[in-house]
Amino acid sequence: MTARLLLPGLLLFFFACESTLKREFTIAMSGEDIHLAREHVEDALTLDPYDPEALYLMGKIHVKERNYPEGKSYFERSLDVAPGFKQEISHLLETSYRREFNAGNSAWEKGQFETAIRHFDAAIQIFPDRWEPYPVKGEAHKYLGQYPQAIHAFQHCVSVPRMQRFCSTSLAVSYFRNGQFQEAKRTARQYLSLYPEDRNLLKIATYASLETDNIADAEAMFSRYIDAGATYDAVLQFATELNNKGEIYVAERFFTLCLKANPNDKTVLAALSSIYLETGNFDLMVQANERLLLLEPHNTGHKEMLLLAYELAGDLESYKIIQSELDLNP
Repeated sequence: MTARLLLPGLLLFFFACESTLKREFTIAMSGEDIHLAREHVEDALTLDPYDPEALYLMGKIHVKERNYPEGKSYFERSLDVAPGFKQEISHLLETSYRREFNAGNSAWEKGQFETAIRHFDAAIQIFPDRWEPYPVKGEAHKYLGQYPQAIHAFQHCVSVPRMQRFCSTSLAVSYFRNGQFQEAKRTARQYLSLYPEDRNLLKIATYASLETDNIADAEAMFSRYIDAGATYDAVLQFATELNNKGEIYVAERFFTLCLKANPNDKTVLAALSSIYLETGNFDLMVQANERLLLLEPHNTGHKEMLLLAYELAGDLESYKIIQSELDLNP
């Protein structure tokens, strides 16, 4: 009974401690009437543009509307006049930041990248110096093919020790995909000094060097990539890229590495056959095409290439055998 009698008295006490403006504002906001709340605050600011409480409440309205830069501006003006609302402002901004950041992560997990970016941008408006939103925001931009924005995001987290490896790689990838090959190579090489066996950085440095026609640098980087554990497919891709660029002597070296790992790879054998034809290594061309024919005995194309290889190598006896199989007139 005593508690019931005291409660109304306490409520009257707290409301009595509130200013008229704060009370009117609270009532309007509790009814979700933000327009009325704004009118009360604007009236107060008309009477006194430097009223710290009115400035603070106007900031709260803007934060409620997710207009964070304007809200922070009013908060700063309030604190310039008096520090009375510092704790409330700090709590409100922290709560708003966490809400936007968590909403961004939730949207990211659902694959809603544009929504995630909007929430992360809002969090950054509140606390631009905090690094947490930038890595995931950058990845979202990457998924959307927005590489300039991704670059900007990763630049904000690359110096954070716990995120440096991830952000440096993502930054280099974004430079590469944006066609900024020199920047991609510079970034990859810079962070390879910290992570010398990072395969992603080695791969980016390799292909950025290829794009800038620095073949020797690309070869050196890819050799390091192999030592760090490059996959068979990665070696085959690099050899193919070199071959497509006309760098057949370097390509031969890496195709040969593939052949040692998988002697029956028809793609590798065919590529080496063409390289041996161009470099005049006709005996090796014969070996490559003989192996191809063993793998596909009825493939006419392989027989025709082997016929050419025997002719160029001067093996007339073998040439006649294949010629007969192809029903060609001598």
